[in-house]
Amino acid sequence: MSTATSIISSGSDKLDAWTRRAQPKIQINIAGQKPGHVNSYTTAESIEGSITVTVEHETRFDEIEIAFEGVSRTTVERASCPGRTGSQQMFLKLRQPIDEMEYPTPRVLESGRSYEYPFTFVVPDRLLPQVCSHARKNVHIQRSHTMLPPTLGDPILASNGKTLLDDMAPSMSQICYTVRATVLQKQLTGHGVVAVAAVAKKVRIIPTVEEEPPIEISGSPSLCTRKEKSVKRGTLRGKLGRIVASSSQPKPIQLLPPDGEPTDTVSTVATVNLRFDPVGDEQPPPLGTMTSKLRANTFFSAAPWEDFPSTTGMPFAHIGCGLYTENVPLMTMCVASAQWTKQSSAADSMRRDSTDSSSSDSSTGPSSAFSGDTYYTASVIVPVTLPKSKAFVPTFHSCLMSRVYALDLCLTYHTPAANLMTPTISLRLPVQFTSQAKCAESVKTTLGVTVTQQELEEFFHPRNVTSPTDFSSHIRSDVVDVSLAPPEYSERLSALRASR
Repeated sequence: MSTATSIISSGSDKLDAWTRRAQPKIQINIAGQKPGHVNSYTTAESIEGSITVTVEHETRFDEIEIAFEGVSRTTVERASCPGRTGSQQMFLKLRQPIDEMEYPTPRVLESGRSYEYPFTFVVPDRLLPQVCSHARKNVHIQRSHTMLPPTLGDPILASNGKTLLDDMAPSMSQICYTVRATVLQKQLTGHGVVAVAAVAKKVRIIPTVEEEPPIEISGSPSLCTRKEKSVKRGTLRGKLGRIVASSSQPKPIQLLPPDGEPTDTVSTVATVNLRFDPVGDEQPPPLGTMTSKLRANTFFSAAPWEDFPSTTGMPFAHIGCGLYTENVPLMTMCVASAQWTKQSSAADSMRRDSTDSSSSDSSTGPSSAFSGDTYYTASVIVPVTLPKSKAFVPTFHSCLMSRVYALDLCLTYHTPAANLMTPTISLRLPVQFTSQAKCAESVKTTLGVTVTQQELEEFFHPRNVTSPTDFSSHIRSDVVDVSLAPPEYSERLSALRASR
């Protein structure tokens, strides 16, 4: 059988696709977007715009779909054999309903005409529960997995709209948000539909993230909030005593919402408490410098995470999982001026026995070998300022990937004798990155209405949810589908349009 005969026998719809000279042209216009820039949005903001469809020749169609989609993709090196495996999950799909009266009758796109359809999507604060339907070992994991994750892993989008920045994510993990427009046509044979033309435009999403409870550090060997070391007189010489450094998780680093103007250069501060327990009447060692750097850990997996990921044993202990770490130097500051204060255990005991509540002891606890009465304490305040050369995203956990941060602090001190290497003592503290919400006033100005913050939150909360549909057609055959049903919010925001 010849090629032409086989094409004709397969149906006139395939013949039409084969002989079609040009597909419909779709243009997506997002309000406020400048040439060469990518629009950024946060929670409760509306993504508005319109699509324009034109054709060179009359084209039959059945439906035009406008959707706002969120997709995460991961690829992981196989542990058992060479090659890669991966997963793709469509965790969000909002559809813009189009009234039947807005379509031409009959359903034919005519040459020389432009067909325009507006759309409005509101960035939700949470995903639907069925996004996280996999097995879970932690009761809190579903709550974290149904929080809206930020855009991640696309250097084009990891920007402030003015400068391309690196968000420190590997090429093996990506979270992407797009506005997609598709012209659909029913097949003449069968019940399916085919996409005659489809176009997508990326947007950047940085959701509002609030502060979470402090991280449990006792069960994490990769973190260290207290360390003690022996202070030696020199190589192969006796000890002066022991130095102890301790700190706690600093306050979260609050990222500005998209297009927010910075108001302060210092993001947060960490306080390092020091203690020196001398062997006899030795003086504490002079301090040198404090060096700080930020560790950005990106976890990714080919299968959904059943618990919060940890750097312990990664990546070889977890088959099908990966960890990418990037260190960001922050600052090196001289702390030689920090003053040691002489303390007495007997005086501490008297203060504790006193009824004066203001004399509470907040110093670092004694070292493991301390048995004397006199010791010394000092404190070092370490400001944490984020460099502008990197794009930071809030801390998040999703089904396929996570981003967590840690603050590394390294203190040098000096001993009486010369050393080949300057002695140091280091800590590693967990630090959360949150994202501020846009104030109600700015959103009210955009909407042109007068509402309270509570009314605003209730208005943007998804209300009507349609039954999810299978999206297997969007998944490549070489990846593992981790969600059989992407959530769809199909409520038309008529109130938003009416307010204008």
